[in-house]
Amino acid sequence: MAKRELKKSRDGFHFDTIYLGCVLALVGLGIVIIYSSSGEYASSRGLPDTFFLVNHLKKIVIAAIALLLGIFIDFRHWKKFARPLLFIVVGLLIFLVTSSQISGVHGAKRWISIASFGLQPSELAKVALIFFMARFLTEKETYMHQFKKGLLAAMVMSGLIFLLVLLQPDYSSAAIILCISIALIFIGGARLSHMALIGVGLVPVLAYLMISSPYRLQRVMAFIRPGENVASSYQSVQALISLGNGGIFGTGLGAGTQKLGYLPMPFTDTIFSILGEELGLVGTLACLLLFGLVIWRGIRIAYNCEDRFGSLAAVGIVVSIAITVIMHIGVCAGFFPTTGQPLPFVSYGGTALCMMMFLSGVMLNISGNKLESPATARNQTRETFHRAMAKQRIGV
Repeated sequence: MAKRELKKSRDGFHFDTIYLGCVLALVGLGIVIIYSSSGEYASSRGLPDTFFLVNHLKKIVIAAIALLLGIFIDFRHWKKFARPLLFIVVGLLIFLVTSSQISGVHGAKRWISIASFGLQPSELAKVALIFFMARFLTEKETYMHQFKKGLLAAMVMSGLIFLLVLLQPDYSSAAIILCISIALIFIGGARLSHMALIGVGLVPVLAYLMISSPYRLQRVMAFIRPGENVASSYQSVQALISLGNGGIFGTGLGAGTQKLGYLPMPFTDTIFSILGEELGLVGTLACLLLFGLVIWRGIRIAYNCEDRFGSLAAVGIVVSIAITVIMHIGVCAGFFPTTGQPLPFVSYGGTALCMMMFLSGVMLNISGNKLESPATARNQTRETFHRAMAKQRIGV
């Protein structure tokens, strides 16, 4: 890696400054768009126009601490705590879906209130699952080409997390958890033929889950036939109008109109649409460029990591960021049914922001750590990425 892309501290620790710079730029962009989009929403509810901005800044402070923890704690320590952390998260998810003391919002129970902070266990679950799967796939490396001891064993815990998040219900977060699991299992060495066999069985189950709930079915029908489901497709239509209003250069910061009561929660689930309206195509492309750089640098970090656990953890982090970005932008652009996924680093903060910043800190720590035997370790890490495809070719 070029010297200009690295920063060296007194003790010799290096980290990827391009990755860090892009993350901080996205956080800064989020502050600007939240300030622009939340004032009218707050005023209409009798709150100061800076109410949501101030709250977001407070959460950024917490997120910054999470980022620093991720950066300065050796990523190998998370391997030790992977199992206890996952068990804690499973306990929180079970409590969430079974407790009668937690009232749901729109029929969904996704938050546990702690003081004035809303804790979202599904976001913690993504972090815990990444660490657990990275550890499991490291320890069971020699069995991953087998169906029973490899693929099925790896799917047990990820399947439990998927089911518990689905029961909240939170279909989009469950889908992200499924994508993280599939990516890690494949990179971890599972045979493609085995995964295809499982996939054939999962497709009808996932399709049934999508249409079995009236709430989810309504959103799917609104996506397929928006004109016949005006109430359910309202948010998607308004998001598209917002993007269309922006044109090439946008209406200008603060000059957007869709945030004036037309687009629900414009600073969270549809913030990309407000960004597109006020900053135009130029602004959206700049945002996509930043995310592209984050994902690209994350892939490089995973590929160059000298530790199998760290390499797999980095893959999980990259997939988590990429899938969430695709879901959020896809909803705003009308490619997917409406979901509740925030835009990483940009949307109004909470558990999602803190966890994304923490995972980014872990990614930076992975990028900077070196083992005592670089040549040997580097060769082992290369095998992490090549073994998955090689096994398909030789049929082991």
